[in-house]
Amino acid sequence: MAFPRRRHSRKRRPEHFNSHPGGSDPVGLESTGSESAFFKSLVDSHAKVTVVLKNGERFRGHIRYYDRHCFSIGLSTKGPRFFLRKASVCYIAEE
Repeated sequence: MAFPRRRHSRKRRPEHFNSHPGGSDPVGLESTGSESAFFKSLVDSHAKVTVVLKNGERFRGHIRYYDRHCFSIGLSTKGPRFFLRKASVCYIAEE
């Protein structure tokens, strides 16, 4: 006895795409444009910032470059630049 085949398979969405428990999808900073505006203001003003990573490590310097997933911080005007992933950052404080 053969079982009938399903004609349409239902694709499951990955966990991070499921809707918020409150019923609506959560809105992130990236989708509102505020994260991009924040990084642009830091680059344009050459403001000194402190970046604290989730592991507790700290960096002080100027934001020089940013994109969707990472940003660059220069510790001095002529010194080395570090690329940091946004996912590893706990917070950024402007001095």
